[in-house]
Amino acid sequence: MDIAIDLGKRKSYVAMEDDGKVVKEGYTETSKYGFSTFFGDIKDLKIVVEASSTINRVANIFEGYDIVVANPLKVRLIAQSVRKTNKIDAHVLMGLYKKDYLPKAYLLGREIRDARDICKDRELIVRQRAMIKNKIRYHAYCIGIEFKGFTKKTLKMLKDNPKMSLLIQQLESTDKIIKEYDDRVSVSADGNSYARLINTIPGIAKYGSLCIATQIGDINRFPTEGHLFSYAGLVPRIYQSEDTEWKGRITKSNTFLKTILVECVQIHINNCPDSAITNAYNQIRIRAGKKKARIAAARRLLRVIYWMLKRNETYHVR
Repeated sequence: MDIAIDLGKRKSYVAMEDDGKVVKEGYTETSKYGFSTFFGDIKDLKIVVEASSTINRVANIFEGYDIVVANPLKVRLIAQSVRKTNKIDAHVLMGLYKKDYLPKAYLLGREIRDARDICKDRELIVRQRAMIKNKIRYHAYCIGIEFKGFTKKTLKMLKDNPKMSLLIQQLESTDKIIKEYDDRVSVSADGNSYARLINTIPGIAKYGSLCIATQIGDINRFPTEGHLFSYAGLVPRIYQSEDTEWKGRITKSNTFLKTILVECVQIHINNCPDSAITNAYNQIRIRAGKKKARIAAARRLLRVIYWMLKRNETYHVR
């Protein structure tokens, strides 16, 4: 039984086909109860969906079923239509799938999705802590208090000030939450084979290794290192007209992965002065400046990670 679903946050349109004939179609609630009620007792299902903000919810609902995920941008290019309804979209997905024209997207496993969420949530709370610290520095400056770092002595002194006490409590609470996230990251990183390999690179701690590992997902989905560079947004845009070709800014793509790589490579450069990555950084820095050198070094770091994961080997200084 083939099933195509046009996903919605609350309602989804479902089209069910058996041997090319439409058996049932219509709207149902986007929930486990809604889909199970619509499908009935059918067990052997092939489910085709378009990647969207609700894909993780649907992937959790249909855990264990055969799910095919379509790339929404490529689907629109193949099946342009002036009429766009949920019913039409569901049948377009079904038609493309049956003719083997469906541009597929990668669906992460449950464990990887959960680890990704931990990394993203930790990153959010760390940014919130930075905002709290900036607010504390601003208020302290306004009342004539200046300090260098957030030491225990400084926090105690600021906490005694009525205007600062609530912000300090908020900072301490945030620090405790981050510590809990770090514990979860440590457990997830220890259980992830890719993260364990990446963690052997100087400058990449468990958080960074887990972030990179979960963003990559399965290294075999990237045929070449160039595909991985493009996915991470570490390649320049290329403009060409007749015999003239020039390169623009780097692509956006996966900005979270790119940010983590740039942060990790900077720590690697500081702690591993004899590596090929650091040598490449220093050569480019002299010629093109620190910013371009960091991007080039991040790309070199990603190349190392690519081949480490492909060959299932730990890091060694090259």
